Amino acid sequence: MKAMVLGGILVAFSALSTTTACYAASDKEPILIGLIAGTTGAYGSTGIATVHGAEMAVAKINAAGGVLGRPLKLEWHNDDASATLSGQLYAKLVSKGAVAIAGSPDTGPVTAQLAKRYKMPTIGVVDDGGLTVNPDGPSSPPNPWVFDFGLNTFAWGAKIAGHAIAHCPDGLAVLHDPTTYGEGGNYGIKLVYDKAQKPIKIDEAITENWSTGATTGLMPQIHSIQAAGIKCVVVWLTPQDQAAFAQDVHSLGFKAQIYGNDETNADDTYAKLAGQNADGTISAVLTSDLHPSAEMQAFRSAYNSKYNVEATPFAETSYDSIMMLAQVITRANSTKPAALQKEFNQTQGFKGITGDLGFTPQNHITITPEQLTLVRYDAASKSWVEVTD
Repeated sequence: MKAMVLGGILVAFSALSTTTACYAASDKEPILIGLIAGTTGAYGSTGIATVHGAEMAVAKINAAGGVLGRPLKLEWHNDDASATLSGQLYAKLVSKGAVAIAGSPDTGPVTAQLAKRYKMPTIGVVDDGGLTVNPDGPSSPPNPWVFDFGLNTFAWGAKIAGHAIAHCPDGLAVLHDPTTYGEGGNYGIKLVYDKAQKPIKIDEAITENWSTGATTGLMPQIHSIQAAGIKCVVVWLTPQDQAAFAQDVHSLGFKAQIYGNDETNADDTYAKLAGQNADGTISAVLTSDLHPSAEMQAFRSAYNSKYNVEATPFAETSYDSIMMLAQVITRANSTKPAALQKEFNQTQGFKGITGDLGFTPQNHITITPEQLTLVRYDAASKSWVEVTD
């Protein structure tokens, strides 16, 4: 879900066309919504879920008559985890008259920067919020054009750090990717540890291969963690690399408590690859997923019937983003970007399937630590169960 480094963003900027947006449309033309997501590579399942969630929302809205008497049209593209391609796709969607752009889970920093450049509302799963939306931390001003519905890395980091503080007397190691995704999770962890005046004993950035999902060798890091006497490790990496880590520590007879990220239990990628070695892994989940409402259950049933796969939190939050966009357009009685931005900033108490959602000019991320519940993987039942200790 993920962010690209600043160098990649600059490459994307250089590839942009100089085309400007044209927002004029006839009363009956479809309202175009763009969506960018990596549907291939290490996080391909996340991108596919993001697309499917948006498709479900558009279908429901159009079945009810559309918005302002006009149908919605969703145009989505695979960015293949490429900053350059993401920038090109964003410019293309703007030039075609998109009123808002959703994503990208993989290249969020690119779409976030272009949201400011084009003054275009950018919504949905935007690299799981975090440093992509609030570059200087959760208390800093947000990107004024990004309204993130994704699984906030600040919140996930803080939630798992709260458990680690209480249960890891020998200290904590954090392995994370060097992008705003990994750094966002690490930022949330550090806030908790700094407040408790405790150091993170090992903090190491790991470069991964997102385009193919090929695993990264982590044996040197495992040996360093073991030699330091640390028994708790946050593995804020792809599900593939998390699974490889779990297998490697098992092969060494090293009994480490593994903490995951928001991808660890979003679908079954990690659990299937790690198998029995995933047992005991701790992560967090949206409480609305653990204790679903009737609306959430109905969505899951419809999603499974349509796509023959279980819905993930990325499908659910993507769905909510398009449903809120429809309300925003209706209340603004406009598809102009500035009008939509203003309406997003004053939307409160929106009844989404993931809970009551809203934004203010100071808050552009929907998910907080209070909306999360810790879960532990039980290999015997092949399920994630609520942590009670």
